[in-house]
Amino acid sequence: MAQKTSLVFYDATCVLCDRSILWLIKNDAESGLRFSHVASKIAEKQVFPVSTEAISVLTPEGQYLKSSQAALYLLLKTKRYPLLYKFLLLFPLSWLDVFYAIIAKNRYRWFGNYSDCKIPDRTIKSRFLDF
Repeated sequence: MAQKTSLVFYDATCVLCDRSILWLIKNDAESGLRFSHVASKIAEKQVFPVSTEAISVLTPEGQYLKSSQAALYLLLKTKRYPLLYKFLLLFPLSWLDVFYAIIAKNRYRWFGNYSDCKIPDRTIKSRFLDF
């Protein structure tokens, strides 16, 4: 991983997660995000718990973030919606984690899921470490 690269672990069968990753790629102005699904060999090698229950991020500094903390970090990295980011910072992380958990618990029912991990198309394949 490059020095300024963050590694994002996501549920590759979740439609919401997949679309979120595509949004992140489109809005990652510095191209500093790389992606790996939670069932990959890369995820298995991590010393922190990588699961389908929450998005996880390994920062360039070696910090592990998950759930709402990871979502806030990714929103900040895209430099999109700075007012939304500042608004969300008004709430305690524990409150945001509750909201995140509700979405995570219901995401398959609300947004659907794929039967298999989607393989990224060739235009963005280089951003994924496990394809």
